[in-house]
Amino acid sequence: MEEIIKLSEEEIKSLSFKEQLKLLERINDYFQNEKQDELDVENALEIYKKALDILTYAREKLVGLKEEKAQIDEKYEKIKNQLSESADID
Repeated sequence: MEEIIKLSEEEIKSLSFKEQLKLLERINDYFQNEKQDELDVENALEIYKKALDILTYAREKLVGLKEEKAQIDEKYEKIKNQLSESADID
């Protein structure tokens, strides 16, 4: 977990969406599997804060990917309609 805590915002932003999800899964596993009486509260809080940062950037990345897909879909529909119109003319 120490390497996750040390990640900077820029490092988190530069990760792929898949890599960000893997980090979130590791953090989730840590909290699910760590015995409560052995949990270092200060360390757990730092991990929790880092998870929130990762989640924020993953969401931003997902929104950006959805917007990009919508733009691609729009271009595809335009081309498809143009081809359809061209075929109708012939």
